[in-house]
Amino acid sequence: MSKKILFVHGTGVREPALSNTKSLIASKIKTFLGQHEVHFCEWGVGLGATLHHGGKSIPGYVAAGGNPAPAVEDANRARWEILSRDPLFELRTLSSSVCLGDKPGLAIWQQVLTLGESVPALNHVASLQMTDCWKAVVLGIVQDPYWKEVVEGIPVQSYEVSSELARAVCARFIADLRSNGYPTPTGVQRDQLVDALLTHFGGQAAGIKDWALEHLAAYVGVRRGSLTDATSPAIGDILRYQARGKELRNYIGMRAKEVGASVILAHSLGGIAAVDWLISGDRQIEALITVGSQAPYLYEIDALHSLRYNKQLPKHFPKKWLNIYDPKDFLSYSAYEVFAKRAMDLPVDNGQPFPESHSAYWNNDAEVWPEIARIVNQLHHAG
Repeated sequence: MSKKILFVHGTGVREPALSNTKSLIASKIKTFLGQHEVHFCEWGVGLGATLHHGGKSIPGYVAAGGNPAPAVEDANRARWEILSRDPLFELRTLSSSVCLGDKPGLAIWQQVLTLGESVPALNHVASLQMTDCWKAVVLGIVQDPYWKEVVEGIPVQSYEVSSELARAVCARFIADLRSNGYPTPTGVQRDQLVDALLTHFGGQAAGIKDWALEHLAAYVGVRRGSLTDATSPAIGDILRYQARGKELRNYIGMRAKEVGASVILAHSLGGIAAVDWLISGDRQIEALITVGSQAPYLYEIDALHSLRYNKQLPKHFPKKWLNIYDPKDFLSYSAYEVFAKRAMDLPVDNGQPFPESHSAYWNNDAEVWPEIARIVNQLHHAG
């Protein structure tokens, strides 16, 4: 007997992404599960988040169609955002250039080795009461073989890259503070430390073009309004579900009844809502397939609406629950252990970094769809 599959999309899905997702899912179902039907639970427009006042609650909000020229400060913030995750990103770009003749990077590394003796830097971190943290960071840098490799590969004199060197060291310092739970300095204090480090590396270079800032200014110009436009549905959907989740759960129930679904295939927030709906009553659903879902995490932190932590899944919950996650998708979680082995986990590799990994499941023909087909076909043969 063929099965009817109800697909519940995830957070932030709006047109044209909704139509594209539906088309892709329908195509994959036809390829891998040709004898079964797929129906859709399209909840984003009616039950998802909407900026009812056009984003007036968001300071500085600009709709994607009307981006003004970005300020230099915006580009600088973007640069520090990247540096906070990758302190060497500017220096690594420079060190990838070919160096003919002498290698000035060798001398620059010697300057790095004496960072702990930099009086201006020591004075500044002392004023922040962070001297011990600073010494630990400097020690970590000079003992780090990757830092040594990158710095020694720099093909120009230190005064030409003094700003990049100072920012790299400062970014490493802030990253270490953050990872160890210390309060981080303000932007002004950060820039003061950069100025102190500039002195150590030869002072501000005159006439040197800030290539990174120019590129980041263009980057920010594209993202400035569109970033909020793109993320407000995604973040807003989650917040709205936490406050008004019953509406979505009821809608899933209505659609499941309308189409006679026996299998629910749910992505991201759709998976949370599906789990909540299935826990709250006997739904006659034979199998649940969650993909890139946060339901296990919410349960573990006691934030799942329908089930308090340490409470077991009810007996009426579907006996077959396949939970698919990609370890590189930071919005996906494993369910097997936290739900007392009632779920079957399938870790996959979508081959993408986050956030692309969160939506790449549907094109993973090698791992995702064969397992979905196996689960549904088991029901087909059993029924």
